[in-house]
Amino acid sequence: MQGKRNINSEDGFSIIELTVALTVMIILTAAIVSLMKGSMNISTANYELTDAQQSLRTAQEYINRDLMNAGDGLKTISTIRVPQTFVNNYLTLTPIVDTDMPVGIINLGILTSDNQVPNGTAVLGANPASTVLWTSTTPTDRQSIIEVDPQFIAIPPTTIDSTGTIVTLPSGTVMTQFTVGEIYYFSSAAGGTFAYLTAKNSGACQLTFGTGDTPFGLNLVGTANNLKVISSSGTLPTSMTRMRIIHYYVNASKYLMRRVFGAKCVPSQTCTGFQENVVAEHVTNVQFNYSLDMTDSSGNVVQPTQTLSNKSERLGIRQVEVTVTVETPHALQSGNRSTLSMTTSTSVRNMQFRKAQNPT
Repeated sequence: MQGKRNINSEDGFSIIELTVALTVMIILTAAIVSLMKGSMNISTANYELTDAQQSLRTAQEYINRDLMNAGDGLKTISTIRVPQTFVNNYLTLTPIVDTDMPVGIINLGILTSDNQVPNGTAVLGANPASTVLWTSTTPTDRQSIIEVDPQFIAIPPTTIDSTGTIVTLPSGTVMTQFTVGEIYYFSSAAGGTFAYLTAKNSGACQLTFGTGDTPFGLNLVGTANNLKVISSSGTLPTSMTRMRIIHYYVNASKYLMRRVFGAKCVPSQTCTGFQENVVAEHVTNVQFNYSLDMTDSSGNVVQPTQTLSNKSERLGIRQVEVTVTVETPHALQSGNRSTLSMTTSTSVRNMQFRKAQNPT
């Protein structure tokens, strides 16, 4: 006679076996997560370094392209009269003063440097308000470059009135190409100057460069009116075109900005006299060094300089060394952001024209 069998009895894992299995699974999971985290960190670091490298290349490309074109359209013009207030407010805190110019007038160079901009320097016209980036170790530089706008065909005015205010253009000139608030460049045998368009009369083909130039102060009055001076009260043949003053600076948000005075206004936007765009992000410093075609008292070639302190040095520029430093958007190692730096040297091919004789 067989005993009664317990068909509900089943073997299972003991507590010790479950603990060991769970421990092994946790260790394996932790190892996999750690491996994935390391891989993700490497991927993120590579992405951010690639992004920083791209910003670096873009910054150098823009700056050096404009340096190569610096002086295009100026030919032998060696005198460009600009009010010192405009230069101080928008281009440099330390302009080179030309003793041949009246007080308050700067002879603007093809290149205008501003070395190691002081802390708290405001960027006028910035929206939202901003200052130039500053660090206690090596403050950043600014650079302004003059070149012609190739999209504008020069126009010889029919007349310029004796006050240097009203410019009459040839009959049939397309007046829709002009917008109040734009900046234009005038040149003659007596030099060049920039003027701010305050009004236009399409029917009479007349442009007015009068008072009301509050943003920049380019339009002076009376005997100080630069357009009056370079046209000799309207008696000298004068040409009108668009020359661009391209100004590079790094703002407090670490954006490398390219501001262009004299650019054509965009129809859908308010005309401010300049256009401004972000060239590169996460830029922590920009430095400029200048190689000069000059020798010292012993006949030795002078060493590159960071600061242009006089007219002779400005005329002697032959190469510009540009150093741009960028950082990654986030900390990658030891809680710090990685930084990258690139230095290039560009020949400024048109500088020698400033030493040529003016046409007569």
